[in-house]
Amino acid sequence: MSKLGKKIGFIGTGQMGEAILRGFLAAELFQADDIYVMDILDSRLQYLKENFKITHLSSDKNKAYSYIVDNCDIVVLSIKPQVLKEVLEYIKDCNWNREKHMIISIIGGINTSFIEKYLPEIPVVRVIPNTPMLVNIGASGVAPGRSASKEHAKLVHGMFEALGVSYLVEEKHIDSITAISGCGPAYVYMMIEAMADGGVELGLPREMAQTLAAQTVMGGAKMVLNTDEHPGRLKDKVCSPGGSTIAGVRALEQGAFRGTIMKAIEAGKVRMEEVAKEEENNN
Repeated sequence: MSKLGKKIGFIGTGQMGEAILRGFLAAELFQADDIYVMDILDSRLQYLKENFKITHLSSDKNKAYSYIVDNCDIVVLSIKPQVLKEVLEYIKDCNWNREKHMIISIIGGINTSFIEKYLPEIPVVRVIPNTPMLVNIGASGVAPGRSASKEHAKLVHGMFEALGVSYLVEEKHIDSITAISGCGPAYVYMMIEAMADGGVELGLPREMAQTLAAQTVMGGAKMVLNTDEHPGRLKDKVCSPGGSTIAGVRALEQGAFRGTIMKAIEAGKVRMEEVAKEEENNN
């Protein structure tokens, strides 16, 4: 039995679902025998069996949902928004118990109220995770729904703190968190790629340039987290008068680097809001 004394079921195990599953196992919150998985792809289930020793696996829609609900305390919805309604139609008639069950939804753009329409008595907690949970350096936001208690929220918050940094927030802030920590890794990867490309252009081997870029980004992030200094002050400490760094900063400012990043964060939030409206209009 897990550290939490609970069993957990995953409906869908794409990249993000796998990141969470892997993180929970690495943090020893759950053992392989505590985990149940439903996925429509048999190849995916075989992958999970081979790599994580999970044996409670099924791709049968007519049986798997009841199998998970009957055996698990926590059910994780890790699916695309477009198929959520279909899944909820399947699971709404399972043997749910308010005193036992809780749902964790990691579906982007879908409010807890949408799930609560199908399962009004079951506690729902919404989580926005990110892919660095694969290496236990995740950043997530946790928001309880209407039926979730403080104890439910505290439990989920603690689960995701084991995978990195987790903030317990009101649901109105979830889309903003998505725009930073959910979408943000892609922007960081683009920056690392660009820095490495710059190094290659200057004659460095690709592997060396990429490692230097990634290590530099990781080091800068740790400086912000460990020193509690404002990033602007840390930047100023690197910029010697008339030096190479301030020359590079000037080039970034000419390219509207900071403004472009801010626009990307805003665009991510706007898209999440659009997804929510699209799902409401479709249902």
